[in-house]
Amino acid sequence: MMSIKTLYLRGLAKVSFIYHNKRTLLFILSIIMLILTLAVFLLFIYPLHIADSEILPDRPLVIAWEYVYNHTDTSSIEAMSPLQIVSPTWFHISSADGTIENLACENYLQWAWNRGYKVWGLVSNSFDPDITAVILSDPVLRRSIVEELINLSLEYKLDGLNIDFENFHSDYRDHFSSFIYELAELCHEHNLTLSVDVTIISDTEYWSLCYDLATLSEAADYIIVMAYDEHWKGSPVPGSVSSLPWVEKGIVAMLLEVPAEKLILGVPFYTRLWEIDDSGETLRVIGSNSYSMMRAEQIIADNKAMVTWDEQTKQHLAYFYRDDHLFKMWLEDIASMQYRLKLVDSYNLAGIAAWRRGLEKPEIWDLIEDHWK
Repeated sequence: MMSIKTLYLRGLAKVSFIYHNKRTLLFILSIIMLILTLAVFLLFIYPLHIADSEILPDRPLVIAWEYVYNHTDTSSIEAMSPLQIVSPTWFHISSADGTIENLACENYLQWAWNRGYKVWGLVSNSFDPDITAVILSDPVLRRSIVEELINLSLEYKLDGLNIDFENFHSDYRDHFSSFIYELAELCHEHNLTLSVDVTIISDTEYWSLCYDLATLSEAADYIIVMAYDEHWKGSPVPGSVSSLPWVEKGIVAMLLEVPAEKLILGVPFYTRLWEIDDSGETLRVIGSNSYSMMRAEQIIADNKAMVTWDEQTKQHLAYFYRDDHLFKMWLEDIASMQYRLKLVDSYNLAGIAAWRRGLEKPEIWDLIEDHWK
């Protein structure tokens, strides 16, 4: 049996060891804490960071909407090297009971993934004000639609949703904001990017005042301003689809309510041919039709149209006479697109979204790639 003195000396030795190795123990504890911290980061924080970076590509974003009839033939689509995101018009709320018409296509998804594109499924209200009034004002129905959209996104492994609600009354403005907030909450839970399409600010109750831009931009990841149809099909006066001064004025107004890093500029890949009776004291619009860039070039060639530069709109203007009527087109081409890309740079916007894929000339993609190379 050990004597009391021996026990005392051994205890004293242990205390001495601990005391003299205090720095060593502190160092070991620090290493353990560092390892634990790193483990937590790798398990929880780092995966979320990776997911976010996969959802939100580097700016500036290049997006193209894909107008879907029933099936998109991807075999004839040429390379679009700067394109990052496609947004096919797949989901449409088609009735007041919240039924969603589904045009999603597995083949299109596979094509997009093979090309490295992200897919944001577009969701519309069928541009029906009556349907929209019912679905937005019923919280239960609204929630049901939100949950179905999330389920569709997960089923098709989408990267995001693009909400395109148009032509609804400003009385439902707050309801629409609530819908976007509810959808955003679930989108972000599932690492889905949410973007919302809006028109350029105006005083129209159905086409502009229905959007609470500041509130929408708080909830959504991106706001896409559809900066076209300055002069639309039924416009009483002829003019550009999207003149540059009109676009810039719209951007400046939008930035008072939407952060630049969330604002995407919608650009047109189409133009409008106006038929005008100019025989009287004032011009009278007979009618108009929209055409792709390629078709516009063919119309110019077929009619031996004159083409001049319109300094006011910063676009080429084509005109010719046929059957005693004046025909005019403000062209969308390389020149007009260059100005639009410069606006994105000048105001440090998040990127561009083009309406729509298939209406452009192939060299437009070369221009975009070279501009942001």
